[in-house]
Amino acid sequence: MTEKELIKLKFKKIIITDEESNNGYNFHFYQKQYCKDLTFSTTDSIEVENDVWKISTWEIPAISIVKKSDYNAFIKILDIIICDNINIE
Repeated sequence: MTEKELIKLKFKKIIITDEESNNGYNFHFYQKQYCKDLTFSTTDSIEVENDVWKISTWEIPAISIVKKSDYNAFIKILDIIICDNINIE
């Protein structure tokens, strides 16, 4: 998934400064709350290669999404089985 696609899907950009992390550099990642207890997060900007961002979630560790079409399919499944059609933006 590209950074532009993440923005269009209303993922929020989270900026972490060197002052906050004390790791010698600034970086960012994207995050989106979905349902009540599910938060999607991306890899951080340091790990991204060729504008390919990976989406994952702590709540379902096996999930690793790279394509927008896979994300959209996963959301459809979540709406049916977990979220009762409640999407928090």
